[in-house]
Amino acid sequence: MAPRTHRATPAAPVRPATPAATAPVTMGAELLGDATLVRRALAATPSGVCLVDVRLPDQPLVYVNPAFERLAGMPGEELLGRNCRFLQGPDTDPGALARIRAAIAAGQECREVLVNHRGPDRTPWYNELHLAPVTDATGAVVQYIGVQVDVTGQVRAQRALEQERDRTRGYLARIEELSVTDPLTGLSTRRHVEEQTETALWNARCAGDAVALVVVAVDGFTSIEERYGSTAAEQLLAATGQRLRARLRRGDLVARWARDSFVVVLPGLAAGSAGREAARVRAGLAEAARGPVLLAGAPVVTGISTGAACFPADGDDVTGLLAVAERAAGRLPVSPS
Repeated sequence: MAPRTHRATPAAPVRPATPAATAPVTMGAELLGDATLVRRALAATPSGVCLVDVRLPDQPLVYVNPAFERLAGMPGEELLGRNCRFLQGPDTDPGALARIRAAIAAGQECREVLVNHRGPDRTPWYNELHLAPVTDATGAVVQYIGVQVDVTGQVRAQRALEQERDRTRGYLARIEELSVTDPLTGLSTRRHVEEQTETALWNARCAGDAVALVVVAVDGFTSIEERYGSTAAEQLLAATGQRLRARLRRGDLVARWARDSFVVVLPGLAAGSAGREAARVRAGLAEAARGPVLLAGAPVVTGISTGAACFPADGDDVTGLLAVAERAAGRLPVSPS
């Protein structure tokens, strides 16, 4: 039996190690080393690009691309060697400029939106500016690269939207105001003052204060309307309402309550002197409402009836206080004792 022979397995060819991690970097470095290609790339970008040399006096522009020339409205030969401040104007935000200067002094990036001016006619436009430092081999900042984008359309659209929102808020506030305003007298509506009075009563319960309610009624209003006409009668009510408002504190409430009457609410009174304060205000309101008021060319002095009630002495809610005050004004029958 012939002895077996062992065949030697050929060794796999040894391939030289490929520096996979360094190949793309090397290729990138080679591409970036082509100054012509870099300039073509910068010239092709639609954003304005510039380089400022911070080592030179007044930090002048040393490179601008065509998009920057279009944004500035000037050819490159008129831009190079100048500081960028010529793009600024009196309407450029001083705060944005201060932040840009501080970032450059610290060697940091910054992004600002500011007003610049284009061309000889100084047309304003909004510039979204991004600045970033460029360092040398030692890490020292030698240049700043700036990228400018014209965002005038976006800024104006945003401001128009904000103005529209402001107008809408104003309209809504006016609608809300009208919903709680009596159209004849300009005073608060009865419902609005009722709600505010309930709140005042709640606060008084918590603080131990008092609240006074005063009724002011125009006597013989129907006769006045028949004699002078409805327009003159409405003028009387409007004038009376304004006179009452003028006699009150800022936090006091007044509303046209019924066809010929008003209600005044005095919140935050001291419990020990609420009755006296209500009587004083009641007398002053009667004097103010009495007139005279000019109706149909003649001064008219009207009769006025008033009544007052105080929380907590005379009632615990609006309905109870109103009943006591109207009874004191002679507008409700006196309850049998």
